[in-house]
Amino acid sequence: PAVKDALADDQGEFTVVAPTDAAFTAALPELGSADTAALLARADLGHILRYHVLKTDGRLNPLESGVMTTLLGMPVTVNVESDPASPTAVQVVGSTAAGVTISSSQEIQGAGGQEHVLHICTDRILLPNPIYEVAAADQATFSTLLAALDSDALSDVKAMLGLQNGGAVQTLFAPTNAAFDAYMESRGEEGTPMTTAELLADPELATIVRYHVATGEVKPGEVSAGDRQTLYADGNVTVTTAQSSEVFVDGVALATSPSQAGNGVVNAIDKLLMPNVVEVAKSSRNTTALVEALGSAELVDTLTGPGPFTVFAPTNAAFEAYLAKMAMTFDELQADKEGLAQLLKKHVVPSGIMVADAERGVPSTTLAREELNLTKTGSDLYVDGVLVSRADLQSGNGVVHTVEAVLELAPTPTLVELATAQGFTHLVSAVAKAGLTPELNGMTKYTLFAPRNDAFEIAAFALGDGDFADFLDRPDLREILEYHMVAGEMDGSGLANSTFASVHGADLMFDDAMMMGWTTVTRTDLRATNGLMHVVNEVMLPPSLMDVLTGDTTLKVLAAALSAANLTEMFGWPNQGGAMYTVFAPTDAAFQALIDGDDSIADEDALLAMPNLPEILKYHV
Repeated sequence: PAVKDALADDQGEFTVVAPTDAAFTAALPELGSADTAALLARADLGHILRYHVLKTDGRLNPLESGVMTTLLGMPVTVNVESDPASPTAVQVVGSTAAGVTISSSQEIQGAGGQEHVLHICTDRILLPNPIYEVAAADQATFSTLLAALDSDALSDVKAMLGLQNGGAVQTLFAPTNAAFDAYMESRGEEGTPMTTAELLADPELATIVRYHVATGEVKPGEVSAGDRQTLYADGNVTVTTAQSSEVFVDGVALATSPSQAGNGVVNAIDKLLMPNVVEVAKSSRNTTALVEALGSAELVDTLTGPGPFTVFAPTNAAFEAYLAKMAMTFDELQADKEGLAQLLKKHVVPSGIMVADAERGVPSTTLAREELNLTKTGSDLYVDGVLVSRADLQSGNGVVHTVEAVLELAPTPTLVELATAQGFTHLVSAVAKAGLTPELNGMTKYTLFAPRNDAFEIAAFALGDGDFADFLDRPDLREILEYHMVAGEMDGSGLANSTFASVHGADLMFDDAMMMGWTTVTRTDLRATNGLMHVVNEVMLPPSLMDVLTGDTTLKVLAAALSAANLTEMFGWPNQGGAMYTVFAPTDAAFQALIDGDDSIADEDALLAMPNLPEILKYHV
């Protein structure tokens, strides 16, 4: 339809190489099309037809020798012999060596009165070079890519980039030799780059190349942002555009002028595109259960992020064995979304770990905050004693290793059990004395800010309790501890610059350094079955009664009166032994009413100087 619309343009005068029906029929074997119906169904038919329309200044009749550009943007060569009686007096040669012979010419008038000319050929049609041939014409730039496409492992991809591909229109994001050199440098060991021969022998190369072939044409200035399906399993590349008219695919800039082909375009890129770890898992029939589980646990967005991630991917057989051991179905496993997410996080390390790295003691703390034990026996890698059956499947945001068993989570303690195991004996004693052990051993999720033992000793001294034993006898012990508890799980990554309501009711407010006053969070995300524990360097005290009274703008006279009556310490933290009070707090208006109604009290100063002021105030407590 696009070609028809272009040729129906009243403003144009066109010169068309016009194949007869016989010429189209002769081309069917070369195109791999069974019949005319299959030819008409080809997505690249418009490209082929544009290749028959010459871009000239007005109609050109007779044809003249020379190189001419077609409406497709690819050139053809016109050869005109000196002998007009020759059977091949006029030939138009396209990308292939065999051209078409012009048997006759005919001028026609368009609907708008414009004159066009048809140069009729009966022997064949012009076929523009397909994507593979366009890339092959630039060996100096794409020799490594072409060597990969010429391998047996990619014979199907090479065919897809040729003429006999059913007419599919595609884009080849073509890595240059320099792009492959950079990749081989990154895959080298101990400073020695991977060789080209090793690259071509690497089974992963076929995966990578497939990820560089996308459906449709991606051209700067003519494409909208979005995902494009590739030949790599369910892998999509993401096309983005910038205000400068630049186009990026997975963050890699495309050349401003791609090379046109008969069935798409070739975009040279200076960096290899890599599928993300989820797409790598999707590419294997052996890890379909993992992919489904990642979706159920809502971890796909995380693992398609920038990374890097190392994913130890259990096979389908590994999941079957795990389910049999746990006496549960896959549906039951998926139904516990939170538990499933934690199990899967045990298989993800937030860094890139290749097999060669395992000997160098690389950090292996997982997203589940558990350490993995990585060992090598010969060339084999084991993770927590489980064999890695297929290793070093690189992706754009990490690496995937296939494992033959599900890595099970270590038995997880409750918050009280965790505090005990971590040596927080003073905290455990205080929790027990305050009657909070059932809550922190129960099923309700809490985030517990855990002071070290020395922090309790310092707090006991600062509060005038003498020692920790006296601290445990404070009536307000439960309130102090509840100030260290937040309902739900507050991950360490979300503490900075955040405010949380404590179980006590007062807010915990942390700055960008995870400090609240002089209190600092020194360790985060110790996981329990019923929540998280973060370590703090001090016992945190909620606002005292005096803090509350002095912070209320309607109680300024009361605050001044307490100070005048030397009662502020009574409502502060130090030296009160944890006494608990309820204060019926007269507002400033209440005090003013007292002054207005008593002639013996001249003003506020007189009120504050009253000898019985302490007794009046204590009557409100």
